[in-house]
Amino acid sequence: MKRTVRGEKEIWDEIWSRKGEKEELALSRVKLALDLLGSPQALFSPVLSWGEGKRSASRLLESLLRSYGVRVGLFCPQAKGLEGCIKVNGESPSPKRLSDLYEELENFLSLAEERFEKEGMGRMGPMEVLLCFAALEFSDEPVDDAVFEVPGGREDLFSALRASGVIFTPSPSGPLPLDLIAPSSFALSTRQEEGAEEELEERALEAGACLMVDGRELEVENDLGAVGGQVADLITPRGLYPQVPIKLFGEFQAHFALLALAAGEKLLSEGKLEEDLVSEAFSTVSVPGSLKVIGSKPLTLSDAASSPFKMDLCLSALKEAFNPSSLVAVVAAGKEFQPSSLEVLENSCDFLIATQIPGGMGAEGLFNLVQASFGSRGLCIPDFSSALEKGREAALGQEGGCALVTGCMEAALAAQRELN
Repeated sequence: MKRTVRGEKEIWDEIWSRKGEKEELALSRVKLALDLLGSPQALFSPVLSWGEGKRSASRLLESLLRSYGVRVGLFCPQAKGLEGCIKVNGESPSPKRLSDLYEELENFLSLAEERFEKEGMGRMGPMEVLLCFAALEFSDEPVDDAVFEVPGGREDLFSALRASGVIFTPSPSGPLPLDLIAPSSFALSTRQEEGAEEELEERALEAGACLMVDGRELEVENDLGAVGGQVADLITPRGLYPQVPIKLFGEFQAHFALLALAAGEKLLSEGKLEEDLVSEAFSTVSVPGSLKVIGSKPLTLSDAASSPFKMDLCLSALKEAFNPSSLVAVVAAGKEFQPSSLEVLENSCDFLIATQIPGGMGAEGLFNLVQASFGSRGLCIPDFSSALEKGREAALGQEGGCALVTGCMEAALAAQRELN
């Protein structure tokens, strides 16, 4: 009998409909599940990317590895669908392959969860299933290296991979998930607060891991703005990479590129990498949700910033690269939007339009929050297209004015679709 190919959305919805149990045993379940699957993660080199800059660091590293002809897997669990969650060499596996693989995984899980139930370990949740799904896909392809973006709050699960390396980017809340550092691996980090950096050093020493920290063993120098991004000198213990073009806005992106470069050195060779290949790799990376020019006359940008930390990075990058005389923000709040982001916007924004996208906060609810900070400098326009048009019109009325669409990934993508 011919098997039915299940659609990506059907599989995605089914995975996320699962209700995990006994979360304190989630790591034990993942470890056992991977063992029962034959340890697929042992067939490739996993690298974990964590923190607010994880998306940039992972995409930069993926591009670098692919420029060397390495087959690379990419796991992005915060994507909106299975197509964006699991990629191999930049492409989502075919619907048929995903359907067949999920059927294989589903048959396995039904047996594994019988054992979990007997041992009182509870039922696997969505992130556990996705992690096993990705490991199985990457081993079957096969890939040489796989980069896993680690979501906040579920770091414990990813230590089951016993990763070859970890990239720590900044995070304003919570301690560093030091258990991600596996024995004999490497750890790369931005500068941390004094106490956190000491703990990081102790964990690396305990695990026998090679630790390199931005600003100590790694350096960014001569970082200058350029058309479409920036160029910077990147320095690792293996040498100087002069004037590397990085197709991303904001000084912090150069530091994420530096961490990706150091990770690439560890994975690819014992010596310095080829400067031309590094430049080619970093000059072509596009990171979903990062600050991006999506229109002109007036200059219009989008960014998926939804937290005060990300909003501050966004505004710093915008000022550094464009230095507009005035700024009009069009804000739609998604599920992860933190209202305190408005306080960050208040200091840089001349006018704010509250709007909405499907599944997010209503425009009127957001506007009530906006009024506390912006008063008469705020406006409520529920229809997204109309809000975008009004925001661009207001920016055009100011010489050197700029419009910024932000608040969530959905708003950034919707604005790009409207203008491109």
